[in-house]
Amino acid sequence: MADLTSERIEFESRLEDYLSGFTAAGTGSGTILATRLELINYVKAKIDEIIPEGEGIQFNVESEPNISDPYNLFINSILDEAAKKTLMSAPIHIIKGTDASSQTVTPDSGGDKIGYIQLPDNFLRLIALKMTDWEREVNFAITTYDPLYKLQRNKYVRGGVSKPVAAYNWRVISTVTTRVIEYYSIDTNHTIEKFLYVPETLAEEVQSNLVDALTWFCAGMILQIIGMGDAAKMADEQGVLTYNNM
Repeated sequence: MADLTSERIEFESRLEDYLSGFTAAGTGSGTILATRLELINYVKAKIDEIIPEGEGIQFNVESEPNISDPYNLFINSILDEAAKKTLMSAPIHIIKGTDASSQTVTPDSGGDKIGYIQLPDNFLRLIALKMTDWEREVNFAITTYDPLYKLQRNKYVRGGVSKPVAAYNWRVISTVTTRVIEYYSIDTNHTIEKFLYVPETLAEEVQSNLVDALTWFCAGMILQIIGMGDAAKMADEQGVLTYNNM
């Protein structure tokens, strides 16, 4: 059996040091669902590809969750954040959107043809928004920090039905500060024709064609956490490459 590569030795040393603190901090415990263990095995395979152990040496694929293995627990704790990164970075055309066209629309007072829509609690990313009056949909929303946002408060230069603008903001709704998406602007009809978004999703519920990217990103996050920046960058690049043929 071949010797371990120097990169693998460094990886195992750094991982052991991190996991000792991970378990000492009380985070090294819990239950791993079988569906997540499959993802954990994929992440291990990705790390093994980036940092090979040596000829003839591979990690053992596990068929049952092992809640006593801190490495499993460590990866498990990162999976959902990797899922979020995947859903935020994947091209819009390959993501299955969730319909939110029934969300409440609230026109601003004053009759100035603008208003806002309360975002669903699990809202992560906009795919498409089209108000009934609009001639086209928008596929991204600006923030209040965008220089373009100041223009939306002026009825003469704001977005209109031919070139609409959507913006993320916060509003107090029933005494609760709530995230909304503002629309600029309409002619007469404060109704939604189309509203699709990406919901925040558990790793095991991410659509199947994004699992490869998810596990690459998770591998990259693991490598970054333990201080192997170059290897983490390689894993992230592999994750992005998975989108190319979709």
